[in-house]
Amino acid sequence: MSGGKEHGIAPVAAAVAITLAVQSLTAMALAVPAVLAPVAAGDFDAAPTAVGRWVGFSYMVAMFAGLAGGTFVGRYGPARMLQIAVLGVALGLAVGAGAHVALLLLCGALLGAAHGLVNPASSAILAAASPPRIRSMVFSIKQTGVPLGGAVAGILVPGLLLRMSWPAALLVLAIGAATLLALVAPYRRVYDATRRVERLHLRTFAAPVAEVWANRAVRELGVVSGVYSAVQISFITYLVSYLKLELGYSLLAAGLVFSAAQLAGVLGRVLWGAVADHVFAPRSVLAALGLVMALCGFALASFTPAWAPGAVLGVCVLYGATAVGWNGVFLAEVARLAPEGRVAFLTGGTQFFTFAGVLVGPPLFGAIAALSGSYGTGFVATAVLPLFVVVVMIARRRTAPTEPDRR
Repeated sequence: MSGGKEHGIAPVAAAVAITLAVQSLTAMALAVPAVLAPVAAGDFDAAPTAVGRWVGFSYMVAMFAGLAGGTFVGRYGPARMLQIAVLGVALGLAVGAGAHVALLLLCGALLGAAHGLVNPASSAILAAASPPRIRSMVFSIKQTGVPLGGAVAGILVPGLLLRMSWPAALLVLAIGAATLLALVAPYRRVYDATRRVERLHLRTFAAPVAEVWANRAVRELGVVSGVYSAVQISFITYLVSYLKLELGYSLLAAGLVFSAAQLAGVLGRVLWGAVADHVFAPRSVLAALGLVMALCGFALASFTPAWAPGAVLGVCVLYGATAVGWNGVFLAEVARLAPEGRVAFLTGGTQFFTFAGVLVGPPLFGAIAALSGSYGTGFVATAVLPLFVVVVMIARRRTAPTEPDRR
């Protein structure tokens, strides 16, 4: 793969720019249903909590797309795979505008597949473009695309709904997504020059997981990512519905709180990346983030309509900075531990664990909230998960592995 030997500012900035743009797009697309749920669920004769099942299905598709991502990146190139992800978003949003259950499932499959391909492709590009001394920061900046995309959804979707129906809003978003195809095209000359022909077969899906499981350090990162992602996606999926349906916020006000939490995740990802590069070991940073997100989850569960809006906003912002802010540190550590030329492959394997948490989290949260009649109970359940992981991490007193960086 060319372009990886030139660790100048311009190549790094260009690599971050395009990977960040595509990451933001796929994240925005997957956040749209969570924002639409309070107003669109009735058209499908479903409760807003049912959006958790759609999210779980989408990330199940993303899991398997990610497992095949390393092979696809090797065969077609990472920039081409980013283009395919953009196309998947445009088609998925357009299909979702059909307002039929079958089309909604197809929408989820397309958006999930697009999201699953982004990290293997992006990690291959960023590992080639960035020097090890700023790797956590570079990966964290790219990963700000996830909360940034969610923030865009929280602001843009309610604004579009003031002017049009939700199916029309999806079509507008689909058209906007398609414009990114042309912006990715120039990167193919740099990052797709070296490709290898690989066959896609059943072993393609199992091999990345087996390689991760055989590496103890990477396996532990994968398990942590699964728990943290369950917390993150549950928070993102149900915050708007919680604020609107249980606390009486307007959709616009709930969307603004949602966006503020996502933007806090953007800043958090950059901050935690810098901390992991220059202050504390990445695993120590991940443990600290898990503790704070657990405490925020318990605080969120205690919300009542009597809470001051400023206090609600403050807790949600801190929750967003931690529960949405850990991913870049995690991916940079995976890239550091990956053997030469195996970054995309190992990223796809660890992403299986990450998306497994996403697959389990929202449906479990939705079931708990439906049975208890309270979103707060769901937030308590998701707060216990990272607390348990942190206790285990502290008890083991593990430090970051001392394997040398691949320069």
